[in-house]
Amino acid sequence: MNARAHRQGFTLIELLVAVSLFGLLLALAVSQYTNFISNAQVRNAAEAMLNGVLSAQTAAINANTQAQLIVAATGWQIQFVNPDTSIPAQTPQPPAPYLITNGAPQALVTTTPNGATEITFDAFGRIVPNADTTQTVSCIKVNGSAASSRPLIVIVSNSGQATGTKLCDPAAAATEPQACPAIPCG
Repeated sequence: MNARAHRQGFTLIELLVAVSLFGLLLALAVSQYTNFISNAQVRNAAEAMLNGVLSAQTAAINANTQAQLIVAATGWQIQFVNPDTSIPAQTPQPPAPYLITNGAPQALVTTTPNGATEITFDAFGRIVPNADTTQTVSCIKVNGSAASSRPLIVIVSNSGQATGTKLCDPAAAATEPQACPAIPCG
């Protein structure tokens, strides 16, 4: 009889090599997947912070009164500063607050200047000093919990800077449109 005719299946060595290669590829894929998820959560949280700034500005213009964006590590909320409540049916209602845990539970949010939590917009959509004289948020930095995640920054400014309010990437080259301007954001 021919030896080849009786041989069917795999040897133990072949099986161990295949399982080892599969394990190595799986370990590489899990690492890349974790990095992808962390960066996606940073992007979600940064876009939500930008949307919060723009929503507060729009709410101030629509209600024809001052509106504040309150930024926290857990998300943001919008409130009106001294709205006209003389006609209850027309009292402006702020948009629903945003919680980071809804779309980016592992994202970490910090503001510049350190400890600042408010941005106040007037009825024309311009940034004005906060009514309680606290510092106005100028940058919102969003990091991921993974060390390999890429941070993003929301720059909040009046027309004094050419950039205006924008989402930027501090790691992008200065010639790229998504690059952050040369201002300190911590």
